[in-house]
Amino acid sequence: MILIFDPDPPFVRWFLLGHGELVENALEFDMSSDDRILGHINDPDALEAVGYVLYHGGEIIKQPETALTESSLRSVERCIRFFPEYNEMTFKLAQHWMARFPGIPHFLFCDTAFFLDLPVEASTYAVPYALRERGIRRYGGYGLHHQHAWDRLQRLPLPPAQRVLSVYLGNHTNVAAIRDGKPLETSIGFTPVEGIISSNSCGDLDPTIVFQLLYAGMSLSEINRLLTQESGFSGLVGRRCTFHDIVRQGREPQVQFALEKLLYDVKRYIGGFIPTLGGVEVIVFQSEDIDGSNDLVLDLCRSLEFLGLKIAEKPRRQADYSILTYLASPVQVICIQSNKADIIGHRIRKLMNKEKQQ
Repeated sequence: MILIFDPDPPFVRWFLLGHGELVENALEFDMSSDDRILGHINDPDALEAVGYVLYHGGEIIKQPETALTESSLRSVERCIRFFPEYNEMTFKLAQHWMARFPGIPHFLFCDTAFFLDLPVEASTYAVPYALRERGIRRYGGYGLHHQHAWDRLQRLPLPPAQRVLSVYLGNHTNVAAIRDGKPLETSIGFTPVEGIISSNSCGDLDPTIVFQLLYAGMSLSEINRLLTQESGFSGLVGRRCTFHDIVRQGREPQVQFALEKLLYDVKRYIGGFIPTLGGVEVIVFQSEDIDGSNDLVLDLCRSLEFLGLKIAEKPRRQADYSILTYLASPVQVICIQSNKADIIGHRIRKLMNKEKQQ
């Protein structure tokens, strides 16, 4: 069995993979979390490995996947400052579970490492050099998903493609431009707050609004909560609202507008990234709920018909993907069912097999 931790403050999501099954759960994180998690595992001695998601590795964690050691754990601790709530949870989980299960391998999966070598014109903020020296730059995110999209595309029955747009659809929808397997652009900035609106975050925002809120009497912690926990879909609708809510539930005016705003943001980034790639050959849409996202994807495709893409009357469907366009279409559109736990579980198996062969 493989155990995977995914921070979602104030909760920790955890997944247990074994015997072809995936068990998913979440609980509020505190120092008794491990006992409660172990209560769900019938045989803790059957644990083969533990994986941890690190949402922001800064320029410290340079590889998407690494074996955790005492040395690399100290590097994780140094990353807390980049995304405190999330990274501190990852560090505490790894520190505790490595001590509790020292005889099995532990692996770290960094969601920003895929974008570490973004072109300098894409990664640089126009701020003073001293700030850039302190690591203030665009780091991207959801690299595990975007790398998976590229890797999966290589195994599909399609002509080879060099210029790809990868669109992750979910609570933190984002877009990446990839050429020859290397990212050239991403909608996510220093953190996932920048870019496309999410379930709780505002997305792109004029930074002087922060000063306006300060002058109005709000504290920095209140502003942080407002922009990262009370905005996005939830702010537009007026109650907690997720990606699932806006694509699958009723069309009350506020929910419909949140969907329209999401569509607008995605189209804006797709259109902006195509010149960066020098054109596009494949657009990959991926989601944990790709079937529920079908109408949204078709709406996006209709807005991109000017590219010459031709949507087939009947998609070519397989177990985990579907091809929406005719083979003759100059731009292919692919939909992939993309689950982070499955991606990480597959990589852990590969890493463990590699270690056995050495």
